[in-house]
Amino acid sequence: MPAGCFCQSEKTLPDCSKSHGLRGCGGLLAQRKWAPRRAGMRYDEVLAFLRVAAMNTTQSETQDEIQGETQNNTEQHGYFTLSGDVNSDMVRRVFNAAADITEDKLTTAHILIQSNGGYVSDGICLYNFLSKLPLDIITYNAGAVASIAVTLFLAGRQRHASDTARFMVHKSHATASPGSRPDALSIIVEGLRADDMRTERILRGHVNLTQEQWQVHAYSDLHLTAEQALDVGMIDSIRDFAPPKGKRLTNI
Repeated sequence: MPAGCFCQSEKTLPDCSKSHGLRGCGGLLAQRKWAPRRAGMRYDEVLAFLRVAAMNTTQSETQDEIQGETQNNTEQHGYFTLSGDVNSDMVRRVFNAAADITEDKLTTAHILIQSNGGYVSDGICLYNFLSKLPLDIITYNAGAVASIAVTLFLAGRQRHASDTARFMVHKSHATASPGSRPDALSIIVEGLRADDMRTERILRGHVNLTQEQWQVHAYSDLHLTAEQALDVGMIDSIRDFAPPKGKRLTNI
């Protein structure tokens, strides 16, 4: 029998630790400030106090459940599609969409990306911008994400791809104007090397390519299936972009 339990009055009450009717108060009432201390209480009074204790416990659990549901309801998800060349126009569109996202107080943005690449500086800008937003960015590939668009894709804190999707990464390239002088060509080469250093740094921060894959990347286009992308850590899972029924889908 618990120490301090008011059921110690053996003449008027059964031992709470032995009574099947009371199932033992376990000292529950003695722990409460309003727990009766006097002996000689009637059996129905004990039952009444036990019922109150049980009701208070149930109400507390219910309040905890309601609070948990409220927290879950505060998570707001938005679903978006982003396609086209990675350029200054895409940067502007993403900036505008981000302003709406923060105004709508979304906590998670699911973004389906379809792009064959574009300008390196614009892709790096979008990567730095999206990866630092105060919300969870989840990126998807349902078809093709290539070249600098892969850097944009890596901005997602979670990344997924359909089983038939493909990725392609390669070194930067540029076309020199006919009749370009050696000093002009040298400037172009220096710019390409600087771009390669920036994109490769981001790529290595997220992806674990094999030595053979890095060698291919150094001199040619490296293509990855969804399964290969999963193996090297480019994506977290093979999953389709599937907005829930009734959710608004916004094209950026």
